[in-house]
Amino acid sequence: MARLVPPWAMPARAVLLWLAAMTVPVLAAPISLRDDTGAVVTLPRPAERIASLAPSLTELVYAAGAGTRLVAVSAYSDFPAAAKTLPQVVDAAGVSLESLLAFKPDLVIAWKSGNRPADIKRVLELGIPVFVIEVARLADVPLAMRTIGVLAGTGDIAEQAARQFERDVDKLRRASRNKKTVSVFFEISQQPLMTINRNHAIDEVIALCGGDNIFRDQSSLVFTASLEELFRLQPQAILFPANEEKAPFAQYRGLKAWEQKRIYRVGADELLRTGPRLVMGAQQVCAALERARKPPAPSAHQ
Repeated sequence: MARLVPPWAMPARAVLLWLAAMTVPVLAAPISLRDDTGAVVTLPRPAERIASLAPSLTELVYAAGAGTRLVAVSAYSDFPAAAKTLPQVVDAAGVSLESLLAFKPDLVIAWKSGNRPADIKRVLELGIPVFVIEVARLADVPLAMRTIGVLAGTGDIAEQAARQFERDVDKLRRASRNKKTVSVFFEISQQPLMTINRNHAIDEVIALCGGDNIFRDQSSLVFTASLEELFRLQPQAILFPANEEKAPFAQYRGLKAWEQKRIYRVGADELLRTGPRLVMGAQQVCAALERARKPPAPSAHQ
């Protein structure tokens, strides 16, 4: 079992969050934190009425122990089950300001790369504090939990959840150490055929599990993959995210991974929502790559 991380072993920003979390309940002092846009957000006291503008953020709020403080969420906020009962104030069309105002939030938590800057600006103009979060790497997940814990005054619960996430990631990292590297193609969508580069959290998950994303050196975070290049690179395994079983797309026929049945389904929500369940997605990726390391059966074909 990985040891608990003491405050003196934490990154500098995490130490500040830890200290703030330990003092907020006692002092009930104003809270000031810098969000992922660089803006300093100040609350007079821990937030009591929170609106979340993305499913992953909804999950992070619950993980940080502040789920009972949520008064509104985004479309597709369906985990945990309690989130399904909450009113939705944002969807693909943007934020419904009238609906948002009706629930009188004292804090809105927004997604930097997912919510429209114009929507965030309009919420700020209404006088509602907005804290913008971006989870781009595995380490950002526990940091986001700790941050929300400070903002909501639930630091103890958030710290426990953050440490558990870090222990789980460390366990996967140690288990995959010195394992044979598996070249991987990660399918974001089939039509068009899209994948990710090295700057996506999923690339980090693949590397954590001893895999090598064959398109990691491309310039765009998410992009349309070239079938010609895919066949040239011949990944040893193909991973596709889906919440239900589906047939692999026929365009993979002819790849060695197709012939050797090394095409694996992994959870879509766990991996594509960069929230607390990202470690569960990582566990699925590691299990798939471990299967891919085994010699193919002599008769394997498709």
